[in-house]
Amino acid sequence: MVMPSKQSVQAHSAAAQQAAATLRKEKKEPVVSDAVKAAVEAMVFEGRQRKEAAEISGIQDDSLRKALSKPDVLAYFNQCQEVLRTSARPRALRKVISLMEEASSERVSLDAAKYLDGMDRGAHQVGATVINNTQINNTLNVTPGYVLDLRPEDMGGNGVQIEHLENDEVIELETLEGVPEDE
Repeated sequence: MVMPSKQSVQAHSAAAQQAAATLRKEKKEPVVSDAVKAAVEAMVFEGRQRKEAAEISGIQDDSLRKALSKPDVLAYFNQCQEVLRTSARPRALRKVISLMEEASSERVSLDAAKYLDGMDRGAHQVGATVINNTQINNTLNVTPGYVLDLRPEDMGGNGVQIEHLENDEVIELETLEGVPEDE
C-alpha cells in the first residue's frame, strides 16, 4: 500500500483545517451524514480506530477516510474533540491538584505546581485569567544594524550611494590632508 508523503498530508490537513475554520466563522452547522457522524463519534468518544468505527457505522473504511478530508466532516470531528477535551478538563485539573498535594516525589509535586501556575505552558486558561508566555525563536543569524558595502564596483561592490547622502555635500579625502588629527 502506498502512503502519501508527509508534506502532502500536512498540506491537505492544513487546507481542511482552514475550511473547517471558515465554516465556524460563517456560523454554519457542518452537514454530515448519520453514518459518518456515528463513525466520528465512535472514534472520538469511544477511542475506536478508523477501520473499526467504519464497520460499526456500516460504511467502508476508504469512504470514511475520504469523508474525513472534507471540511464539514472535519469541522464536526473538531467539535466532537472539543466536547471531549472540555469534559475531561475538570478531571485533569483534579488529578494535577492531587499530584501536587499527595505525590511522594517532590519533583512531581513541583511540576504539578508549575503546571497549575502556568509556568510549564505557552498559553492556557486558568479560570478566567488568560496567561500568555510568548517565546520567539529566530533561526536566522541576523545582526542588527546597517551593512555597508564599501567595496568598489570592480571588486564586487554595488557602487550604490546611500540614499540620504545623495544631496549632501561630499568632502573628498584629499582635501583633508592638512587637517591635524585629534589627539
